Amino acid sequence: MRNWIIVALILLFIGLIGAFGTFRGDGAFSFGAEKVAQEQSVPGGGIEEIALDVGSMDLTVVPGTGDQVKAELTGRASKRYRDKLKLQLQTEGKVLRVTVQDEVGFTIGINIRNLDLRLELPQQQYRKLTLDAGSGDVEFSQILTDRITMKTGSGDMKLAQLQAQSIEVSVGSGNLGFTDVSADDQIKADANSGDITVDGLKAKLLTVDVGSGDVELADTAAELKIETNSGDIELAQKTLEHAAELETGSGDVSILTEEQPSSARMTYSSGSGSLDNEWDGGERMTDGDDRDVLTFGSGATQLHIHTGSGDLTVGAR
Repeated sequence: MRNWIIVALILLFIGLIGAFGTFRGDGAFSFGAEKVAQEQSVPGGGIEEIALDVGSMDLTVVPGTGDQVKAELTGRASKRYRDKLKLQLQTEGKVLRVTVQDEVGFTIGINIRNLDLRLELPQQQYRKLTLDAGSGDVEFSQILTDRITMKTGSGDMKLAQLQAQSIEVSVGSGNLGFTDVSADDQIKADANSGDITVDGLKAKLLTVDVGSGDVELADTAAELKIETNSGDIELAQKTLEHAAELETGSGDVSILTEEQPSSARMTYSSGSGSLDNEWDGGERMTDGDDRDVLTFGSGATQLHIHTGSGDLTVGAR
């Protein structure tokens, strides 16, 4: 009896494969997904603002080689999705709107959509760039704009070699990386869940707020206000030249430099944790609020560190 049940389940599974799925030539199982390939282009002259609203897909934005804005949508999707997908580049005065429309609505059954959108922008200075995306990985590189505002639901985001007046990024769930990014004013990064890594960033102020995740900062030339509810914070610098406020609810904090700080004052408080100074120098004391204070030289650079539960380590990079 048991064998007949197993045979029946196998036949049922094979029937479902026949109803919904197919094998592609490369051997991958596609569940009826079909190739998506759409391209659009518009003249880039006179465009000052880029507004992207792209739903759920991977997105790559890079500088182009000409004066045209070029967009390419590729991937695979179930037929019901593929027939409704529409890549659009629309200019409204000096604003370019980039959208991918999907009018499928509610459906029943197995629905596949695995899409990549690549956008090439003419190499010029833009006034504003905004992004509103659902889920998917996002990569921006070598774009010049006065103001950048990005919001994604889930997926990793990588920003590299961007220059702006101000940058504001919000990620629901996913890792966020900054590499060689600079802003004349402030850079603000928020993530509900995910790690944030920063390398070679320059700004007046960097503000980071993470619900759950680690924050790693290297060679960052900015005043810092860093907070994570649950996660470690690591600051690795050549020298300490900018003020910093580092706070974690649960996690350790490390401040690492290539040489012993010449003039810095670190104030450390913790619900449960200890201060470990790995340098030979530095004067340690406790202030009137029962906080540990570690001073190097005249203490010109002020750093305030708080952990709900976690240690502070100061030492060599």
